[in-house]
Amino acid sequence: MRAKPRLLCLLAALAVPGLAHAQAPQPVFTEDFAYAAGDLAALLRSWRISAALDRKVWASRVAVVVDGARVSVLRMELHEGDALDGASEAARAAKSYVCEGEGSRAAQMEAEPGGIVPAERVEVQVKGDRPSGSGDIVKFGEPVWYRFSFKTGDDWPRDAPAAGRLPCRTVIHQIKQDSFRNGESCGASPFFKIEARPLRDTIRFYAQIAFGDACASPPAVTRRLICETETLPRAAWAAVNVRLLSALDETGRADIWLNGKHCGSYRGPMGDALNGARRNGVPIANVQPRFGIYRDWRAETQTIYFSGIAFWSTDPTGSAEWGAGPAP
Repeated sequence: MRAKPRLLCLLAALAVPGLAHAQAPQPVFTEDFAYAAGDLAALLRSWRISAALDRKVWASRVAVVVDGARVSVLRMELHEGDALDGASEAARAAKSYVCEGEGSRAAQMEAEPGGIVPAERVEVQVKGDRPSGSGDIVKFGEPVWYRFSFKTGDDWPRDAPAAGRLPCRTVIHQIKQDSFRNGESCGASPFFKIEARPLRDTIRFYAQIAFGDACASPPAVTRRLICETETLPRAAWAAVNVRLLSALDETGRADIWLNGKHCGSYRGPMGDALNGARRNGVPIANVQPRFGIYRDWRAETQTIYFSGIAFWSTDPTGSAEWGAGPAP
């Protein structure tokens, strides 16, 4: 007996994996760091290293290494003075650090005349063509889903903030829309960032949204924290998932998952609607996703590891690659 056409189609779907169900959305950008250890040239095909960092130390600060069961991961080390910005010659000579074991002096320094808080960084940024926007992953008005894992090194400080001080600013991921007025930068904050601040034997982990006029005097920037915890273990892998819809108005949305569990949401504007960077009149994230360490100036070396970075332009919820639940 010949099988009916409908039965033949069903049998074919069952015989070929993936035909019986809709194919899971494919990432638009993935990075598993599957290069030979120390192959910096391969890494640079997809990533930019902090421009202000001395090229002579790139290989010692940014490297692909083997980490236990993970075949390869990205290790980033920040040493005192790396890409240091905002420190006068006198401050450099005196080693007038912002951060120490008793926490941050940033608030006091911002209140002084000039209000500059020196910072240093070692970061990598997703590569693209900045003038044209080709390769941009995060775009205003378009949702993006992404995930990554990170682990702080054993050298992560164990700050015990004194009264009146906060744990030291330690950004591990950020996306920015810089602000400009009359062709000059207003020094805008990232509209989305994630921090892993040293706090005794744990980490203060949180995500932050920023919005408002960065060129106002004083800046009229509002910040909102989401997914806050002060109990994340040190030197242990943590998985982060993000669903981000960048928008200058109330349609903006952000959801964060930590180790597979939804832990924070935001609904509202992000970025700078007045003076934020634009291309052909359209707002842009002129600084695409960065991973690494951006911190207030301090003496200690810090090390961080990243793995499993992936970005989607279509909702991957339910796929094994996404690894987290749906947004509430």
